[in-house]
Amino acid sequence: MWDIGLDLGLFKDRLSLTLDWYRTDTKDILFEKSLPYAIGGYASSAFTIWSNVGETRNRGLELAITSHNFTGPDFTWDTTLTFSTNKEEVIKTTSDGPLQFGDYYLIKGQPINTYYGYKYAGIWGTDEAEEAAKYDQVPGQVRIADKDGNGTLNTDDYYVLGSATPKWSGSLLNNFTYKNFDLSVFAMARYGQTINSDLLGYYTAEQSVTTNQLAGADYWTENNQGAYYPAPGTGSEQSTVISALRVRDGSFIKVKNITLGYTFPVNISRKALMEKCRIYATAYNPFIYVKDKQLKGTDPETNGSDAFPTFRQFVFGVNLTF
Repeated sequence: MWDIGLDLGLFKDRLSLTLDWYRTDTKDILFEKSLPYAIGGYASSAFTIWSNVGETRNRGLELAITSHNFTGPDFTWDTTLTFSTNKEEVIKTTSDGPLQFGDYYLIKGQPINTYYGYKYAGIWGTDEAEEAAKYDQVPGQVRIADKDGNGTLNTDDYYVLGSATPKWSGSLLNNFTYKNFDLSVFAMARYGQTINSDLLGYYTAEQSVTTNQLAGADYWTENNQGAYYPAPGTGSEQSTVISALRVRDGSFIKVKNITLGYTFPVNISRKALMEKCRIYATAYNPFIYVKDKQLKGTDPETNGSDAFPTFRQFVFGVNLTF
């Protein structure tokens, strides 16, 4: 393990920089693994055990730059930029092949939180009926990439689909003041992360009186050959492969919050028996851009989970000091 750090101040500290370059090797990492059902379990869950399963290496860079761009009697402008990149790598495992832990796999040479499984290759079209029949499928069903090209889909056709850890992430904060006004804008980005989207899994194509399907889903019909989802009523026939639709590129850029405030002059505040009075308005998550069009309208910051979704919010408030 090593960590090289640098703190630098320039131009009378109008520009400051903090840099960390590191490498960490970890041995005997602990992961919770499932035991065979023959040993026992409850409901649909097998018993689990914590095990030492291998070695990992992390190499990365963290950078923070703060700049006082303009400092005047009436106007100020400060900027803080952060950037981080981390390369995870599994050096060794206790298995010759991939080890599964929940949604993730440990695979030698890959990041820790790796997605590994069937690769979505579209929906079979009517002009591909003959090819689909080789896999006992029909037009309107999910097409899976046949890795070895032998006409049979099994674990030999699994692909490394990506990692939940982004290749890099960054943020940009700008703070402005003009007389009694203040404005802050905070943006962030992640690039190269893969997510398993709960929202994309809401449409299951099942034919069931107890399971509702999403209205407006882009599902396959003879008149909609380029759809993302399979034809309605085909879900039960594809239960082992339909989860491939959920794994997507979760790269995004978003404006996380914008705050505009105004502080009343002291002579006005004191007339109201206050030391300070500030009113403000904040917009949370007002803008977001996603690289993958299938994730449009969602927020990949949650890594695909819908348990605690983010919302676009507008808040108005008052800060009072007596």
